[in-house]
This record gives sequence, structure tokens and C-alpha cells, in this order.
Amino acid sequence: MATKVLLVRHGDTQASQADRFTGALDIPLSKEGRIHASELAVRLARFPLDAVYASSMQRAQETAGYTARVHGLEVTPVPEFREVDHGVWDGKNREEILQLSGQAALDEFERDPFHFRPQNGESPEEVLNRAAPVLSQLVKKHDGQTILVVAHETTNRLMICKFVGLNPAQYRDKLAQRPACVNLLQFPNENEAQLMLLNDIGHYAHSQATHYEYVL
Repeated sequence: MATKVLLVRHGDTQASQADRFTGALDIPLSKEGRIHASELAVRLARFPLDAVYASSMQRAQETAGYTARVHGLEVTPVPEFREVDHGVWDGKNREEILQLSGQAALDEFERDPFHFRPQNGESPEEVLNRAAPVLSQLVKKHDGQTILVVAHETTNRLMICKFVGLNPAQYRDKLAQRPACVNLLQFPNENEAQLMLLNDIGHYAHSQATHYEYVL
């Protein structure tokens, strides 16, 4: 039997609203992010879940907690699912990064986002190398079951590329991940998946979400 993974991005934060690099900063959900997470929990209440996992960062743990409580489950932290560490760029917007690192660094970030590593940070390639093997292990552990995994924008996009056979170097150009979005991956084995649902935010109902593209 196939294993189903509900792969979710954490809810909104004040940093994401301000268009700042968040990465390794361990920040909480915003008020709207908590609304997103609670709406998601209501949506997923009727779907049986066998386990809940989340990045060890508080915004992911908090998002996962809403759904876990509905199902009477605990959230298991997985440090390997944390967001990419932007190093000295974390907490800054592009204008501040330009002043700090210069135009050449930003140009390189745009040209080769998969391999680029800011000072004291890590590359998305390194993120994929730490996250993907752990997801494979969880798929194997929960053979034939359904699990919830809450992680982050970059981490999710990289893992989706890896398991559905897309070029991970194009993760930023090809895939979107809105706050608290749901992706459904169906794994016939631990090495590959079929993408059944992508970037779905149909549960947005009560939040002021008009500034998010694709909210209908």
C-alpha cells in the first residue's frame, strides 16, 4: 500500500509579511498564521492521521500542534526539516542585504539559488541532503499509513522536487508554497512519489488573505 504524506508549510509570520529572510530565525506565528493553522486543523479533522511530524522550529511546531490536538496525537520534532539557514542574511530584506553583501552576491543568489550559500549559512542543496533521507525513513516507517509533516517554504519545495522527479535546481521557479498550504504526496515506495495536491490553501476562510495570490 502507498504511504500518504500531507506536507504542509507553517502558517504566516510577521517576518514573511515584511518580506524578510527568516531561515534559521526561530520566530512564532503571527495572528493570521494562527488563524491559518486553526483553519487547516478544521479541514484535516475528518482525515485519519497516523502520526504528526514537524520541523523543530516553533512556527512549524505551532502549526502542526493545531491539527495534532484534533487527532489526539503528539508532534514529533524533526530538526532535519528546519528551514534553510541564510546566515548573515537572516532577518534582513533585500535592500539591507544589498548594503551588507553587495549586488554581486544577490546576482549569484538569483543565478544559482540551489548552490548559493550566504556567509555563515547553508545552500538549498545542503538542506535537501539533510531533509530528504529523513522523509524517506518516515515513509518506510509508516508504510501504508497517512502522516502529516509540517516544514518550511524552501524545504518543502526541495523535497517535492526530489521525490516527484523535478530538477531541484529549479525549486524556486517551478513551485510555490503559501503559508499553511497543503501538498499531498503519495509514495509507492520510500524513493519516489506522485504529487496529488500542490500549494492548496482552500481552507483560508476567516483570515485577511487578499494579499495572497491564488486565494479564491
